[in-house]
Amino acid sequence: MFKRVLILLPVLLLVLGLLTNLAAAQTAVPTATPIFTAVASPTVYYLTTPLPSATPGCPAPLGLVAGATAYVRGGVYVRSQPSTSSPWVNYYTEAVTITIVDGPVCDGSRYNWWQVRGPGNDGWVAEGTPAEYFMSVGALPGGTTCGPSVGLTAGEQSLTLRDLRVHDSPSESGLVLTVAPINTQITVLEGPRCAEDYNWWRIRVTVVNVVYTGWVADGQPDGEDYLISLAAAVPTPVCYSPLNLAIGSQAYVDYDDKKPKNLRAAPDLESELIASLLDGIGFEVIGGPACADALNWWQIRILSRPDVTGWLAEGGPGNYWISPIKIDDRPL
Repeated sequence: MFKRVLILLPVLLLVLGLLTNLAAAQTAVPTATPIFTAVASPTVYYLTTPLPSATPGCPAPLGLVAGATAYVRGGVYVRSQPSTSSPWVNYYTEAVTITIVDGPVCDGSRYNWWQVRGPGNDGWVAEGTPAEYFMSVGALPGGTTCGPSVGLTAGEQSLTLRDLRVHDSPSESGLVLTVAPINTQITVLEGPRCAEDYNWWRIRVTVVNVVYTGWVADGQPDGEDYLISLAAAVPTPVCYSPLNLAIGSQAYVDYDDKKPKNLRAAPDLESELIASLLDGIGFEVIGGPACADALNWWQIRILSRPDVTGWLAEGGPGNYWISPIKIDDRPL
């Protein structure tokens, strides 16, 4: 019995050792907690950059706003739209003062454009680039100022309000080509151009059967005008009170100057001639009166030829050629 115990004891000790090693292998071994050392962040330096452009795709525009005054150098085109490919409507041959109307508008590739009001036709002008500007903020340098022009446009007819010297350049010191007498009709070719405190217009005029092309000032800086639009110079025709006729009434041609009176297709001295009416021809009034060419006109139908109708002027004070038919005047 004792021998069996001695034999089994080593076996038990061996098994106990194996179990102890297995338990130790299954026990988690804690890991050391890492220690973080704070490191100072490096100093970052930022470059100072300009604000984004108000017109993406183009440089930052000039500091202009609607209503501001600027000046444009000579040799610049004014275009119908903010694009170098759009038609040009004006050309500044030398520096001029302009007023900003709208903008800026970037053409998407190079230029900022401003809508401007200035001498001649209004439109859009490119401001240029930082390497070469075509415009500057403020009025035209040098002290030259001009008042409002007479408001003519290229191709318009104008009338001189006094004898005007026609110069070969927009300057009082320019060579005098001729003198356009008062009430002479001229044709405007371009302008205005501000120089020496005057607004100048390049014009074409005929004097003693010779055609001249040159420059004239449109007025004094103090406001006296030398030119006026021909349309404004021609007064609107005014008619006297018409004769006491009514639609449906009858009248007849009654003249003393021995000149037949013209029946026309419209109340106009230049309209188509329908017939020449002799003294005594009767007619019925079917329309009117209409005032044209300083005459009152009546639309009539010839009594003896009802198929013939047209417009007949009645004449004027001291020379009427229409007389109403009274009841007592009608034939029995």
